[in-house]
Amino acid sequence: MDNVSINRRFLETGDEVAFEQVFNNYYKIVYDAANKVVRNREDADEIANDTFMRAFNKREEIREPKKLLVWLRTTAGNLAIDKIRKSRQQAKYLSVELLGDLSVRERDLRFASILVETDAEQTQANKELVNQLLRLLPDKDRETVELTLDGLTPKEIVKAIDSTPGAVQKRWERLIGWLKPVGIHLEVLVNCLPGERDRQIMGRYLDNQSLSVIAKAMGISDSTIERTVKRVVAEWKKAAKQNSMDPVSAMVNNRK
Repeated sequence: MDNVSINRRFLETGDEVAFEQVFNNYYKIVYDAANKVVRNREDADEIANDTFMRAFNKREEIREPKKLLVWLRTTAGNLAIDKIRKSRQQAKYLSVELLGDLSVRERDLRFASILVETDAEQTQANKELVNQLLRLLPDKDRETVELTLDGLTPKEIVKAIDSTPGAVQKRWERLIGWLKPVGIHLEVLVNCLPGERDRQIMGRYLDNQSLSVIAKAMGISDSTIERTVKRVVAEWKKAAKQNSMDPVSAMVNNRK
């Protein structure tokens, strides 16, 4: 029996033997279509299997035996693209989303494992976002976050910052309450600042430029930059507390 006849039998009857033959005939092609996008053998295998299960469930919609392979390849490619898109979206918000949703120890282990698993470009983006958020914090708060990200528990952190576990936990909860929404919307928050000078200062500051470098480039004093950063961060914190889902709108409304 040729492939078209096998395809027809599968599509018209859902015969398990025919389905197995279709799987054996086309698995490698479908797998390659997925792997070309995701470049990960386990993910490609998962997508390939999902593709065949979708074909089984939607066989009445496919209908044309000669078009089955095209349908399989197209579906596998679309599923692979969706997986990449979702993983990148997750990675974009990873640094701030995971920080608040898990316990200290769970968060650090999960954070570390995902950083290892994501591609180099996205991992670098995660690290840059964390560094940008750290730049918004005063020294003691920054130290608390850095030690937490290094894997220390509140009991271990107190030895370094002369505090209590309860105080460390409360500080963490306070910080994550505004860091999370600010981190998710950081780029838009910068772009929505009303003054061009404020946008330039915050953009350069978040790019890890020192006060002296920014001052020289913009022809203003270090103290002016420092005051601007403190004022903008205070605005962002207030907006994040008012509306954690949309701090941008809150910030704009506060300026009216």
